[in-house]
Amino acid sequence: MTEIITYRLTATGYWGYEFYDTGRNLVGSVSGVVSTSSPVLITGSSVQWYSRFDIENMIVPGTSRRVMDNQTGQEVYRLVFWQPGKYEIRTRELSLQAEMRNNMYLFGKPFMPVTAMTERISEAEWLPPKKTAAEPYFKTTFFEDVSEAYRMMALSFPALRIY
Repeated sequence: MTEIITYRLTATGYWGYEFYDTGRNLVGSVSGVVSTSSPVLITGSSVQWYSRFDIENMIVPGTSRRVMDNQTGQEVYRLVFWQPGKYEIRTRELSLQAEMRNNMYLFGKPFMPVTAMTERISEAEWLPPKKTAAEPYFKTTFFEDVSEAYRMMALSFPALRIY
């Protein structure tokens, strides 16, 4: 089992999240500027992704948001909105569910055990150094070993989800 704490960062015209493991090591981030269609950047040790979504798009069941590889321009995965609190995460190889239950996001394959869970927090034992506007925001628990791509998909989900 692995736990990652997400810290929300804000500044004028900027928003972001940084992800730290229990050893207080930075494992990745999601960031963007306040705009109707600027890209969201997702970074990890070997992950360099981005996603664009125009907030003026009509959101209906089946609306999707693509996450692209910054190096190749290829789609990494697609986040599909089905109804409030229910999403599908699709790659070429598999389909996962992301569902909100009891103010937590649960990730996994339908009818299978949950592989990761993200819950809202407001306190943490530690704050990242030199991050004056950082606030603890989420704790994500991975119940099994996952790839960095899976980890970054789950960690970035709250920033990318379609309302």
